[in-house]
Amino acid sequence: VTSDVTWEDSLLVGLEGALLGCTYYLLFCRSCGSAVGFILYSSGSDLAHLRDLFCFFKDSIMCYLLKNQMIIEASKVNFPAVTLKK
Repeated sequence: VTSDVTWEDSLLVGLEGALLGCTYYLLFCRSCGSAVGFILYSSGSDLAHLRDLFCFFKDSIMCYLLKNQMIIEASKVNFPAVTLKK
């Protein structure tokens, strides 16, 4: 992560979805102010392996393909399917 990504000092609490009951810091793009991911602070044992990691939203990042020398949205890249438990 570069200086272009920041987070607020206040913790948020997940009220629904995969982060239900978890506390986390939201990551923001310094340039545009958009939310780009989160840092999981506390969670149940099923998400413990993600604590203190920078987790980015796939639809908020760009990828550079070395083979084709192209920049594309991450949402258009075929990533292997992995659950949050893995």
